[in-house]
Amino acid sequence: MRRSLLEVIFMSEKRKNLLFLLRNGPRRMEEILEVLNVSRHALLPQIKILSENGLVLKEKDICRLSEIGEIIVEDMVPLVGTLTVLEHNYDYWTEHELSSIPLHLLKRIRELGCCKVIEPDLNNMFELNKDMVEQALESKFVLGATAFLHPSYPSLLLDLVMNKVCVSIIMTEDSLEKHKVDYGSELKMFLESGNGKLYVYPENMEFASLFIAEKFIMMCLFDKKGRYDRKDLVFCNADAVHWGKELFEYYLLRSDPIKEI
Repeated sequence: MRRSLLEVIFMSEKRKNLLFLLRNGPRRMEEILEVLNVSRHALLPQIKILSENGLVLKEKDICRLSEIGEIIVEDMVPLVGTLTVLEHNYDYWTEHELSSIPLHLLKRIRELGCCKVIEPDLNNMFELNKDMVEQALESKFVLGATAFLHPSYPSLLLDLVMNKVCVSIIMTEDSLEKHKVDYGSELKMFLESGNGKLYVYPENMEFASLFIAEKFIMMCLFDKKGRYDRKDLVFCNADAVHWGKELFEYYLLRSDPIKEI
């Protein structure tokens, strides 16, 4: 009885990895063994299964995808990418509110790639991550959005604009008012620096914060009960930064500029 294609593809890491490897073109057997770090004895049965199901063609010492294999693998890429992102921090994604991310970007969540979760200990609860701050200071731009008042944000914004970084920040109405009361002079200096732009988002912003620089995106979502748990997701790849810029633009288009404090 012939195996289902789903079983052929996803019930073996070796088969799945080989299909992805061959997506870039035919490969010699020795090269395949080296890249996948497997023995010939372990891989040959998997090649046989893929060949019997019409996904891979083996000619002497060279393997390549069949036409059907190419079609299937092309569609596998986005699915596996999405599963990889979600499985890497599955608890976070399932326990936090995703409605703040528009559907067209949520469907492309695979572009974020692998990430790490940063959660400060109690002694550093209100301190910003030093590595992220250093990278931001070396960046040409910083894009940010926040739904709450963080005591470290105003001084960071000033440090960025004084360092000639172009900074654009979106705040909710409540967040902006709280910043005006507690850090009005800092916001005024930020706007008058020539490098800082400030916007107000008139609706409910359903994520806690978003911070994008040239080499990373840092995002904090509220949990399902609307609570802020100080867990930041950090992604450090070009596709994630591009995705983050689109998320920022989505909120920017719905925001109003603040000219003066």
